[in-house]
Amino acid sequence: MFTRKSVSIAIAGSLVLVAGTLSQPIHAADTIEQHIQKSIVIAGESQPNTSLIQRMAEENVPGLSIAVLKNGEIVWAKGFGIANSKTKQLVSEHTLFQAGSISKPIGALAALKLVEQGKLSLDEDVNKYLKGYQLTGAKLSKETPVTLRQLLTHTAGLSVHGFPGYSTGDNVPSTIDVLDGKGNTAKVEVVLTPGSEWRYSGGGYTVMQLLVEQISGQTFAEFTDANILKPMGMLNSTYAHTLPNDLKTRASAAFDGGGNMHSAVFNDYPEKPAAGLWTTPTDILKYAAHMQAIMNGKKDGILQKETVQAMFTKHKNDWGLGPALMDVDGQLAFGHGGKNLGFTNDFKALVNKGDAFVVMSNGDNANTLNNEIMATLSKHYDVAFLEQTVIQPVTLTPQQLDAYKGEYLLLTDIGYNGDFISKISVNEGKVAIQNPGDVMPSRLVPENTSKFISAVSGNEFVFKFDGKIVTGLTVAGRFELQKIK
Repeated sequence: MFTRKSVSIAIAGSLVLVAGTLSQPIHAADTIEQHIQKSIVIAGESQPNTSLIQRMAEENVPGLSIAVLKNGEIVWAKGFGIANSKTKQLVSEHTLFQAGSISKPIGALAALKLVEQGKLSLDEDVNKYLKGYQLTGAKLSKETPVTLRQLLTHTAGLSVHGFPGYSTGDNVPSTIDVLDGKGNTAKVEVVLTPGSEWRYSGGGYTVMQLLVEQISGQTFAEFTDANILKPMGMLNSTYAHTLPNDLKTRASAAFDGGGNMHSAVFNDYPEKPAAGLWTTPTDILKYAAHMQAIMNGKKDGILQKETVQAMFTKHKNDWGLGPALMDVDGQLAFGHGGKNLGFTNDFKALVNKGDAFVVMSNGDNANTLNNEIMATLSKHYDVAFLEQTVIQPVTLTPQQLDAYKGEYLLLTDIGYNGDFISKISVNEGKVAIQNPGDVMPSRLVPENTSKFISAVSGNEFVFKFDGKIVTGLTVAGRFELQKIK
């Protein structure tokens, strides 16, 4: 939720650096691999010099792969660590990872392709196109139908945030069965007035999947393979449920937060554009470079420039038609994170300049390390995708610190099964919070008497007072908690 899960179990054995570079400058290995920069630091406290391999061991991340696009060229791509602990396969730049939600911006291109072909509209009622299935819900009406534009920008008001997947070998439901709630998730329904709010919904992208499948007459994998992935040169990528042998032999296993390989090896995801893409960091860079080239005037791209410009137009919550949009030093950027069982990924790219970074990891506990890698790459390649956060701490008295100690009940509905109670403790003058599911607490650093910063996530924790008594707190400007003890 608002801090990562921490674990103390060390990875057995050493992680091995493996081959796989593209035009790798010597200084990249020296600067990046040997000097990982913390994404969050505390002013006045010493920062240890840490190598990438050491940080992987500390965070229980068995394997990861990095690729860098600079000025339109892939200048560095390399794999590190273990892809499969049973087969002893190592990670290389050619190792495939599950993309998680990075599947969404790339999958969105399939729907945009159909729009260009005149077979689908961005702004018409999607129920007009659907056969054998109709979107329903309390907030759906003729006056406020759901549109493709809303599906792609997460403004359709649909339920089902994400999908847990199915153990490899299990029978997986059809697209319609997923939408009808006959899989392992609830029915996808319209729960907010379409267009009124931003609400992230993997369910919405599964509706888009059904549109593509029914209009094209092909599976989502077949249509994207022929019309999206191969034309962009993404030859190591697929939405296919069963990987072809040449890709299967290079697919990474999934690992839990302790660095242990999941018994199912990895989960399967029938929700293809929501979570079902297998790919490599280098292939994601090919997607980014292709979009950048179209914006720069490329005439034979998979989409027209006008379509890509629309894709990079901000809607609610700075979301485009697929990717998240952001400003980086006055330049428009796009990207997405990705989290499946045992995989944690991130990519960021500039829209009008040929720079992009991708980090793909095969561990559930990789988010902190991925951020550190992004911060290190940003500094090394002078592209501020993720700048280091410096916390400016203040010193509080023991009496002041005692006021924060206790248990806090989450009031915001996040679908947690049972009461979500966070515990705040003080040890040797340092404040820490432990959430349900966390093995270890995370440090909170005070910037004043009411505002603390997480040394792990960088999120703000703002405490509420009644006189000198702490009554609750707000996390990241969104989550409300009430002090109950």
